[in-house]
Amino acid sequence: MDSPEIYNHISCVDLSKNENIVKKRKMNTQEFLEEDKFDSNQNNTNLSIDDRKRVFQRFYMKNDYVCLERINGRIVNILDGLQLHFAVFNSTEQKEIVQFIYDLQNKGRNNELREHTYSEPKKWMRGKGRVTIQFGCSYNYAEKNGIPPGILRNGNVDPIPNLLKFMINRLITSHVMPISCVPDSCIINIYEPGDCIPPHIDSHDFTRPFCTVSFLSKCNILFGHKIQIVGPGEFIGSASIQLPVGSVLVLDGNGANLAKHCIPAVSYKRISVTFRKMDEEKRPYNFKLDSNFHNI
Repeated sequence: MDSPEIYNHISCVDLSKNENIVKKRKMNTQEFLEEDKFDSNQNNTNLSIDDRKRVFQRFYMKNDYVCLERINGRIVNILDGLQLHFAVFNSTEQKEIVQFIYDLQNKGRNNELREHTYSEPKKWMRGKGRVTIQFGCSYNYAEKNGIPPGILRNGNVDPIPNLLKFMINRLITSHVMPISCVPDSCIINIYEPGDCIPPHIDSHDFTRPFCTVSFLSKCNILFGHKIQIVGPGEFIGSASIQLPVGSVLVLDGNGANLAKHCIPAVSYKRISVTFRKMDEEKRPYNFKLDSNFHNI
């Protein structure tokens, strides 16, 4: 399936259009609140303008996570640097993105994607075998044939599709991701019930921050300087954060570099799309920066 025509010519939103971005974010936020049956008190005329701004900001971004652990004799907030954003993509956009991803999965199964783009291991035990689709680069998670973990410099992967470029553009223009860290790679994870992601810290082949967008069902992500594995897909961490449908979790600081994170075995189908910027010295040899993002 080709990307919808509306995404064929994606350009950066000029700073003069920021007001429209904010208005759209507010509309998406209201939709998010209505879907969750959450009273936003939007009609409370007793609130001052500043109070209304604070109420709205609390609804669409949370960045005050705290979990203190003793590391090397120091008390550290391992969640410092995390931000959870809401209402970045509305329900119609989410449905279109999910359908596009399932179409990509069908292409992968039909060998219509490049060698290192699509992976669907056999599910030989609980927690093993989730589908991954990688664009921009292919990351080697474990040593294979003498090749250490890291970005495959000679990897044969597809470029980022237009619909995912639209997502990147939205993340930048909505100020979810900083202009200094425009993603040039992404990995899609397709979870079936029982699938998980084990404890890890994302490789420094990728710069900080990076972010992940959640679709189809909510789930918990665990954090901890040390995370205990108690069984297939079962983990015990120091902190748990719920990722609502349509939310974007941005990882930076201690939350990206000091704390491990993992997704315990999910109960329902779930899709995540993680966007990261590669360290320029780690990029594949044949990598070419997309012209759509030169001027972001």
